[in-house]
Formats: sequence, structure tokens, C-alpha cells
Amino acid sequence: MPAGARKKGELLGRKLRRLRKERKLSPAEVAERSGVDPQDLARIERGEARVGLETLFRLLAAFEVDANELESLVADDRSEGAPIERFRRELGR
Repeated sequence: MPAGARKKGELLGRKLRRLRKERKLSPAEVAERSGVDPQDLARIERGEARVGLETLFRLLAAFEVDANELESLVADDRSEGAPIERFRRELGR
């Protein structure tokens, strides 16, 4: 993974881990709710795995993230290649 992508992956992983802990969910509970393998979740939280849009949105749904939280989650990453920016482009926003 290129250095820039790794840094973004680590940032996203830290934010997802924070969400999980704020909601007092175990990795197993998140895995069950989202359908994401627990080992993959651990790799995502450590920034070792890229997260596709489908996986990201399944995780966010498992955390019951609302639109305001989503905005703050991605506030630090508005680069053209950021998942939320790609999603916005697809929606035409």
C-alpha cells in the first residue's frame, strides 16, 4: 500500500475503532452486525487493510452512524480519493 494510502487507512481505522469503543461494542459484535470478518475488522482498525465503500457502509450501519457523525468522521479526509468523496461524486453532490 502506498504511504499516502496507508496514512489514510490508519486514520480511518483509528476513527472506526473509536466509534466501536464509544458504542461499547466488541469486535465480535461489530463483525456480527456488519458481516465483516473479525480478522478483517482488526486489520482495518490497524490501518493494514483498504476499506471498500460497501464494507465501509456496512460498518457504519453496524455503528448506527447518522449523517452528522459521518461528516465528522470524514472531516479530516476530503481528498479526491477519499471514500466519502468518491461516494459524493457518484451521487452527483
